[in-house]
Amino acid sequence: MKSSHLICAAILAVSLGGCAGSIATPDTIQALPPEQISALHLSDVSADAADGVQMSDADLGLISQKVKGYIQANSPGVITDSQSAMTMKLHFTQFDRGNAFARFMLIGLGQIKIDAKVDIDDPSGKAIGEYDVSKDFSLGGVVGGTTTVEDVEDGFAKSVAEIVKTKT
Repeated sequence: MKSSHLICAAILAVSLGGCAGSIATPDTIQALPPEQISALHLSDVSADAADGVQMSDADLGLISQKVKGYIQANSPGVITDSQSAMTMKLHFTQFDRGNAFARFMLIGLGQIKIDAKVDIDDPSGKAIGEYDVSKDFSLGGVVGGTTTVEDVEDGFAKSVAEIVKTKT
């Protein structure tokens, strides 16, 4: 009987662990015009952080690369080398790595939180699309204690890629 409880607990932990990497729906501030969506090409994905947000250049570069990777996987042909393509800019307004021990102890403590404003700019630098993307993780117990900020970054990057996902 005890082994069946352990198996159930393991299955639950694995299924809940997927929440960190799940897709959060971006909030639309200014939607891309329909004519831009159908012919969308991005030449670059860059990132910066607001004053007071603790992120290294390596953090910014890694998340930008994850976003590019998910865009290329979900929307082939959107990333291009063309100089006349648009650009995507991530401006992080919150990046909290949380505390694994606090998450382990109780749900809601030590949560991981990533928030950014995402702009899609035309080649002249004018913003033609603006979105807010927020991803957090606050589960407790073993799942909370073993989930890392990298897991939540993956979910964040998938969420940003949803903005330009081609519908097939």
